[in-house]
Amino acid sequence: MTEWNQSYDVVVVGAGGAGLAAAIAAAEAGASVLVLEVLDSVLKSNTATCGGVLMGAETSVQREAGVEDSIEAFEAYLEAVGGGFDDPDLRHLWAIKAGETLEWLKEMGVEFPVEFLYISGVEPMFAEVTPPVARGHITNTRSGKPIVEALYRRAQELGVEFRFKARGERLIADADGAVVGIAVAQDGESQSIEAQRGVVLATAGFSRNPDLIRNFMPKMMTGGSFGSAWQQGDGIVMGQGVGAQLVNMWVPQAAVFGVPTVPGMTPCMVITIWGQPCVMVGQDGKRHFREDMYYEFLYDRIAELPGGMVWTLWDETVTESGSNRIVVPPFSEGLVEEVEQGWVIKADSIAELAEKLGIDPATLETTLANYNAGVAAGDDAFGKQVGLGQINKPPFYAAQTVPAVCDTAGGLKVDTEMRVINVYDEPIPGLYAAGSTTGGWRGKIYPGSGTAVSVAIGFGRIAGQNAAQTS
Repeated sequence: MTEWNQSYDVVVVGAGGAGLAAAIAAAEAGASVLVLEVLDSVLKSNTATCGGVLMGAETSVQREAGVEDSIEAFEAYLEAVGGGFDDPDLRHLWAIKAGETLEWLKEMGVEFPVEFLYISGVEPMFAEVTPPVARGHITNTRSGKPIVEALYRRAQELGVEFRFKARGERLIADADGAVVGIAVAQDGESQSIEAQRGVVLATAGFSRNPDLIRNFMPKMMTGGSFGSAWQQGDGIVMGQGVGAQLVNMWVPQAAVFGVPTVPGMTPCMVITIWGQPCVMVGQDGKRHFREDMYYEFLYDRIAELPGGMVWTLWDETVTESGSNRIVVPPFSEGLVEEVEQGWVIKADSIAELAEKLGIDPATLETTLANYNAGVAAGDDAFGKQVGLGQINKPPFYAAQTVPAVCDTAGGLKVDTEMRVINVYDEPIPGLYAAGSTTGGWRGKIYPGSGTAVSVAIGFGRIAGQNAAQTS
């Protein structure tokens, strides 16, 4: 018999978008709720540090902007990019709930300006499936901070309790296999907390767990993460401990590319995403692909090259435009600190830059000359169209660029009630999950910016509602 140190109706593990939404929903349903967060603030989650985009259809913002859209068209797009690797039931649920999720956030005071609405994914590639329309809603600060602040404020108003720097260690189940609590480590001590109605796992993915990356996402072996500082897959491991089934462990949340800096941090390289003139070359000094392809496709192409990396090259014109147009989180003004640290290489000529990169100078000079000539002629050799500008204003810059993710998107299998499913395709009583701790909500191709936030918050609400109703 477990001796409980504390008892609540619902225990939520993780205080990101999914966890906060679950806590609010459970509290609104009349449950006593405790949220456990391994970090020291709600402002350090992926939702808080993201670009503040939420994807959805049939929203008030779209209507105000004159954008004609439908849930059916949205779902058709999701099915197309999923490529058969997403869960059809979760896909349908998300298509229905995405717009509702945005309206819920607006009711809490989160602002999504009409002028910020944009096409955030690869909708134009699937125009034959459904007309490409703007579904990327961005907050007024272009960050996820106001979303998390609003959720946290609402949770506190409802009496939700929070314990920070508290890590869930393992789930506690009864003799029948139902989850009835959780063991928690905090301040060097372990406590057992009872969850009379249920536990909701919302601990993000595993992008910072080398062992899980090695086993499930080998393309990331040369890459890194630019997401929240704690993405160890805690919820996934705890779920496995009570027999949970895993799904789509190979899927990233959003596969992009970044610049390795300090251990554990790989700021996202947005230079191509924002259409800035640059080229990417292998260690051979040659281009191997067009730099303006969708970022998930670039992720794969970079991973396939020797060493799983490229050098991204640009000139002073790009640096002058601001470091937030090069990487996110942004580097220092003028890249001074990054050059001093060796994360960015700077030189007065292409030949000098090549020497510093260990590349044959003649080869790199030829690559840049051919690229600039193609720009002048309006005919790039690789078919590049976006960011097609010459690179000719010294000094010149280069940064090692590797596959990178903000998090992973494979994990515990859940049904449409967010119940965690075991290896026998049965719900585990008392256990729910949402966000990047789960898998199946996205498939082969990332639908676009705002996917993960929309799913996390929308599905988090469902998890909290159902956990609170468990008898």
